[in-house]
Amino acid sequence: MILSMERFNEKIIIENSMQRKLFLEIKKMEGLSQRKLAKRLKISRNSIKNWASEDRKLPKFIFEEILEKFPWASEYRNYVHGTLPRNWAQIKGGKIRSKMKNNLTNDDRVKGFRLGRLGIKRKTVGPNGELMFNDGEKRIAEELIRNKINYVYEPVILLGENYAIPDFIVNNTVIERCGYRDWKPYWSNIKRKIKRLKKYENYKIIILVPSKNFDMVVKILKNVRGITILKEENLEALLDILKIYH
Repeated sequence: MILSMERFNEKIIIENSMQRKLFLEIKKMEGLSQRKLAKRLKISRNSIKNWASEDRKLPKFIFEEILEKFPWASEYRNYVHGTLPRNWAQIKGGKIRSKMKNNLTNDDRVKGFRLGRLGIKRKTVGPNGELMFNDGEKRIAEELIRNKINYVYEPVILLGENYAIPDFIVNNTVIERCGYRDWKPYWSNIKRKIKRLKKYENYKIIILVPSKNFDMVVKILKNVRGITILKEENLEALLDILKIYH
């Protein structure tokens, strides 16, 4: 199941502690644990945990779905005072970064590196107006459009109790542009993402990497089945595979 990232970005503005109280009352009234509620909403348990503890703001569409499933909770509409703009996190992050003394270099910003828990503002604009992490993603998107291939950038794909956000999806094919070299947590996350995508939806998966990283990535992912690894400079190979698949 694929959801637009924009739907996750539109958050409700709710009175203090009422978001926490909503989830506590669902547990009390419906007898649902966080795990069971996650299954009912077809969302990850970790997301439920973050919303219930108010560590994350509740998306508007999740709030509406809760009220639809549990009509008794409609009174919580009285505590909602609007929604945050979809780019609210970027606005907040920009204000925080403007106060930082140790700003990252422009090169780091383009590559999409993060400093602690602060997201780096994306400055690369894709062909459809998307804010992308780097020129590598932009080149892929431009080549897809040039060949009249429709894509979705950073879709939210629900996978059981979890979700994945790949770089691109074209029909039933996931395309990941992997620019990192040897950061172990990054590659561990890629492996988990691939495993979930294959388990729940059986997506075809293409990994694009810079030429200088190709041999290293082949070695890292040698035991991962059902994927194709390509050099990002060879986009013709990507197009040929997509034509075969579709």
